[in-house]
Amino acid sequence: MKRSVTIDGSRFGNLMESVDVAIQVYGKPHHTAVTLLSLLRHSGEHIAKIWFIEERKQPFGAEFTVIRNYLGDRVRYYRPPIWLGSAQLPWRGLHCFRPLRWSLRYQYAWEKSRQRYLYITHNDVLYTGNILAPMLDRLQGHLAAGPVGQCWNCSASAAGICSPSSFMSYRPTYSEWLRLSSQYPGARADRYPQVVDPDQPWPLPECRVNEWTLLVDLLKARAATMPLGDAVPIGASFGMDTGTQWFHDVMNAGHHIAHVDTFAYARHAWASSTGGGFPALSDRKEYDRGEALAFEHLRTYYPDFFRLVQKQ
Repeated sequence: MKRSVTIDGSRFGNLMESVDVAIQVYGKPHHTAVTLLSLLRHSGEHIAKIWFIEERKQPFGAEFTVIRNYLGDRVRYYRPPIWLGSAQLPWRGLHCFRPLRWSLRYQYAWEKSRQRYLYITHNDVLYTGNILAPMLDRLQGHLAAGPVGQCWNCSASAAGICSPSSFMSYRPTYSEWLRLSSQYPGARADRYPQVVDPDQPWPLPECRVNEWTLLVDLLKARAATMPLGDAVPIGASFGMDTGTQWFHDVMNAGHHIAHVDTFAYARHAWASSTGGGFPALSDRKEYDRGEALAFEHLRTYYPDFFRLVQKQ
């Protein structure tokens, strides 16, 4: 089945129902609109459904009715029953207690999507090109594809011996890692003893596929991940960051994840003065500054939608 997608009066190609999108929304309604509208504008031909997962708790009175209504039947809306924030959870409970599991980031879409491919995005990404076409090509034969590494925090990167293109081959022993991390301590080195498994120190603690622009082959990934497999769900807050424990588990189970540099197609935290999206969620001044930039972006590039925002 094919159909076209229309944004602000323009039609953007044929819709090939091959990829679902999962977006976990906590605050930033103007950012969220920019994310989804720019993604559809550039990659809409690949997208079937958008799983719009709105956290039960929202900062600063954030509300998303306008963008959800604008996208209409493209959206599958879900509000998790439990607000988890960044809570660390006992992983065994994720096998059997579905309300808890479905309150993890992206997990409802992960289990409910009927497409083979699931694209995960943060709600503060500006898309500037068709990101899904090259990612679908790169994904073939892999469990997932996306930008690998938080190398700016990593001791191995500081030492010049590991990178997103070499993380598969650089596999230090635990004692080697201890020496390296003490010689080149990262910004979060004090947490490493709590998260590094001495028996399986690889991948390194800062290493993950960043889920702000991530394409997953659900046919493979579901079988490897709870509740069907052994890997901790990608949205669980284990290890250093969202997705680090899932990355560790699936890599040690023998799966492969392809590194894709997405900078040519997407800018994460594009309206942030800090280079990341998290600080704005506790800093009202930073939050309002970024939302104002997103508001102006909507005014300039999505005038039909902007008029609806003004009416609310």
